[in-house]
Amino acid sequence: MGKPLILHLLDNIASVISPEDIYVVVGHCAQDVQRIVSESYGHAQYVFQKEQLGTGHAVMQCETHIRNNRLPALILAGDVPLVNADMVSAMYDFHHKNKSDITVLTTSLEDPTGYGRIVRDTSQTFLQKIVEQKDATQEESRIHEINSGIYLVSTELLFELLKRVTPNNQQKEYYLTDIVTLGKQRDLKVIPFLFENAELLRGINSREDLAIVANYLYQSTIKRHWYNGVTILSPTTTFIDPDVVLEADVIIEPCVVLRGKSHIRKGSLVRSFCDLTDYVSKTDEEIVPNGTLNI
Repeated sequence: MGKPLILHLLDNIASVISPEDIYVVVGHCAQDVQRIVSESYGHAQYVFQKEQLGTGHAVMQCETHIRNNRLPALILAGDVPLVNADMVSAMYDFHHKNKSDITVLTTSLEDPTGYGRIVRDTSQTFLQKIVEQKDATQEESRIHEINSGIYLVSTELLFELLKRVTPNNQQKEYYLTDIVTLGKQRDLKVIPFLFENAELLRGINSREDLAIVANYLYQSTIKRHWYNGVTILSPTTTFIDPDVVLEADVIIEPCVVLRGKSHIRKGSLVRSFCDLTDYVSKTDEEIVPNGTLNI
């Protein structure tokens, strides 16, 4: 949809997180990631992970940059592009209200196969442990609540716990999930925050995931324009990038693609089979595949 996954994520949370408070952990293709992010977020900072030794190891690299921060650290995955400001704000409010030491964002899936399961304590309030699929008992495998991989943690506590994480696993990696087990051993408040819209927490692990998330974005973008007074005659054959601006009373016929930062002004008509990139129209313009006509 015209931009890399990480920019979808950063754009979605820009209203609640200052760019100078963003630390992007880079390793593989670091220069490419830095170049892409810097074009839109010049104040973002970068932390280089020389060896890719797991998620916990990635976060450890940030210690010298944020260890004295009094605010909690929000840990996001760059390949989960639909996380948004409302979700982050709700998670922060939940974390603050419950005086949580570690808050884990979770969701419920009809088919949780392959995901780490959330095992709650008997009160159903606190997180007892996160169990990976391969380690789950038959009963634990029936749990539908799963770990999203998104955490909010007291910053000082985060690095205390990470120093105790060991690579005692088949991959010889430092797992971020281990801070939950270590937190429970210290009798800390580790609380799952259940977010009901699982679609917004889908990570990109395959071309299928990419297509599913793109389709979700296309459809939600079309709904947004409908609510703003745009007529879109065929939502299944219309593809609009998220940064496209459509003013009220625009009409879009079937089989149209609008890309980049196109801006279609009030009262315009976009005829079928138009494929426009960064196109800026006049008011009340009729746009046809090979040019424009005045209405």
